[in-house]
Amino acid sequence: MAQSASLPVPRLHVALHSALFWLLGSLLLPASAVAQTDANTKAGGGVVWYVGTVLSSAAEAERIDLGDVHGILEGDQLAAFRRTDNHYKPLGTVQIIESHPTWSRPGGPVAAQLQQGDLVLGIRTVRQIGTGSDFSEAFLNRQLVRNSNRNGYSTLREQESAQVLRTIVNRQQRWVKQLKPVAGRIRGASVTPADFQSLQPLLSQIRRCQDFTAIGIPLEKCASPQWAAVSAVLTPKPAVEAALNAPKNAQSATSDPPEPNPASSPDSLAATLNRRIELIQQESSVVLFDRFPEERILANLICTAIGIENPRNEPLWIGLELARSQFPELADDREMLQEIPEILKRIRNASEQ
Repeated sequence: MAQSASLPVPRLHVALHSALFWLLGSLLLPASAVAQTDANTKAGGGVVWYVGTVLSSAAEAERIDLGDVHGILEGDQLAAFRRTDNHYKPLGTVQIIESHPTWSRPGGPVAAQLQQGDLVLGIRTVRQIGTGSDFSEAFLNRQLVRNSNRNGYSTLREQESAQVLRTIVNRQQRWVKQLKPVAGRIRGASVTPADFQSLQPLLSQIRRCQDFTAIGIPLEKCASPQWAAVSAVLTPKPAVEAALNAPKNAQSATSDPPEPNPASSPDSLAATLNRRIELIQQESSVVLFDRFPEERILANLICTAIGIENPRNEPLWIGLELARSQFPELADDREMLQEIPEILKRIRNASEQ
């Protein structure tokens, strides 16, 4: 359908360039840089992305093309994005208030702002989805309950539901066997495989935002409240076993508690980080005044994270982070590769004064 045209496939050289940076990143980045990816895997197997689009605007009672047969139920939360100027801006999260076999209706303040063609994303782990037979049986049981008071049904709807259900059940075994951090995807009818492939830069940036959160960067301050909201809802919940097996007291019962250090207290460290973030934002608004707001947000994240990660090779690290973002072409942008170090230089000079 026409919606597919709004999700262009990245150029081949950009894709190859990004793949090279991913390879270098796996070899050179600190272990903390992939902390959230590892946590996702431990939370219950690889993650499965849910990808759909808004089929109608709020004025027409908005709905999205993910529903009961995909595993999207009432109460679920999804992240909403809008494509503008060849990149995506997070809108926030929506909650599903009504689920049908192949579509659902979102609710909440963000839902009232949705427009036709907006992107919606969700996430599950393979363990949360369950086995193919369990997934299929749960869907069929829900349909029996929902249709018990109906006298008729749509043959077309039933055929579409059966096809989607068969696809998910067939793929589930492969998701389990492959043991990949990103196991697969479940697409709405409007999203083609090529569309999903074109979303890889955005999904990569979402994963990096989760990594940044894992190392203590407050996204609501460093990026935006919208980025914090979508990143949180797209982070798999920890496995129950991990919580049960966690030590109740990491401090040895026989050892004395450490003396408190006011300079290294959580409140003091948070205040220092917040001041640094404010300074970074001030300088990036000057140095990157002609960039898209989302590009400035990316630069803010990179400049904040570099102070925590302390990479040995800063220029290479910056290039890696740009390649892992929704703007992978910036890894070849000479101006951006000079502008981010300029921001860091200004920050460091200000800190020494």
